[in-house]
Amino acid sequence: MQQKIYETDWLASRPVFYNEMTHQVSFNINDVIDFRNLEFHEEGFNNFLDFGYSILEQTPIKNVKFLPHSSRLTIQDDGKFLIEQFRDPVEDWLEKISHEDDVWELLREAIQSWEDSVDGEIVIPTSGGYDSRILNLFIKDKSRIQSFTYGVSDNQSQSFEVINAQKISEILGTKWSQISLGDYHLFFDEWDKEFGVSVHAHGMYHIEFYQQIISKVRGNNPFLSGIVGDAWSGNVNIPEIRLASEIKLLSYSHGLNADSHYSYLNTKNNCLLENYYETNQEKLKFPIFRVVEAIRFKIVLLSYLLTIPQSFGFNPWSPFLIPEIALSMLTLPLDRKQNRIWQQDFFRKHGLDIESMKIRKSYQNNLNFQAWKRIPLQPLNTNLLANYIDLSYLEWINQELTQKTLIRKQLLELQCLPKIGGLLIRLRTNESHYRAYAAYLTLKPIEKVLSQSSC
Repeated sequence: MQQKIYETDWLASRPVFYNEMTHQVSFNINDVIDFRNLEFHEEGFNNFLDFGYSILEQTPIKNVKFLPHSSRLTIQDDGKFLIEQFRDPVEDWLEKISHEDDVWELLREAIQSWEDSVDGEIVIPTSGGYDSRILNLFIKDKSRIQSFTYGVSDNQSQSFEVINAQKISEILGTKWSQISLGDYHLFFDEWDKEFGVSVHAHGMYHIEFYQQIISKVRGNNPFLSGIVGDAWSGNVNIPEIRLASEIKLLSYSHGLNADSHYSYLNTKNNCLLENYYETNQEKLKFPIFRVVEAIRFKIVLLSYLLTIPQSFGFNPWSPFLIPEIALSMLTLPLDRKQNRIWQQDFFRKHGLDIESMKIRKSYQNNLNFQAWKRIPLQPLNTNLLANYIDLSYLEWINQELTQKTLIRKQLLELQCLPKIGGLLIRLRTNESHYRAYAAYLTLKPIEKVLSQSSC
């Protein structure tokens, strides 16, 4: 019998899930869950609520885990697992200082080498931000580029992402299209089929995005991704961590999570977090290590930036997943990384300093609200969830997301906006809705796995 081997890279950018009891292994968590014998792992469940995704190799499901970075899982002849972890390449970079000229050359060489290795038009999702700007710039044959952008403001065509991307395309002479979004609440089932209970359900807009793109290209396109480029560039800074309870600082969740205080699966201690801190507390003193670990924590979620386009037949690749490039970026001098000055200067040199151009655009971001207005959310199933989550919390979430509540809050904002304190009231009402929406998206996969187990 031939042994089957699964490996993860230095970030675990393609998660590998496995079941310790059934000895199933897959890149899709749904393939390894024993729905007939479903049990939750208390710490994994609560960490999932607080982070919005699975962390530290443990999913919310008992016996269902995932490989850490730099690892290999071998299914041996007797069906048992052999898990090996290799040396972390980050350890060799903790005290290095790199030079930005070398970083730019590494990026140019990697992108153009990849360009030479693929055929046909190259799809680049282009937000107008720095990472996708780099990708567009370094492709030699600009006629091969087909870039796409979505907006997040009321008038999506005036969104800063769309305006910036359109200007970049105009300067570089590439083909560019805007994709309009707003129907992604239709894709809860599709999201669940790909990611299940490994992560929250925020990311469905990418399914809508690529579903529209695929009709505009020939298919099976090479696909250039800017995944996690901003983290290495200086845009992500994680404060020093001095206690196990501060590991949450690595979450980089942007508030997209629920609250484990409402969980009935209480644990006195969180051994997963405590063991992690005890093992890594010395390395966590290094800023570079904290940034890498923040991405490693979140990569089980961020992997959708590659998984979803791949599910539509694209062939994704990113230079920012190459260790030498990522770690060279991370070890640039702090004064050059601050506010990404090293990149700003580079874009200015190449005529791509879009931010300095006086172009009218909207920085509003209410795409989630647009989606809700078009396709209101179905209430959480309190009958399924109330055995695990405080009923009052579930009812609050459902109430916050009803049409009546949101319309009332919109009216309150309009009434109070011209007055002193109007902005504060608007922020408070939006914050309450946002917290409920984030909790909803986190609990929806839990609800889904419970419904599947009860069938």
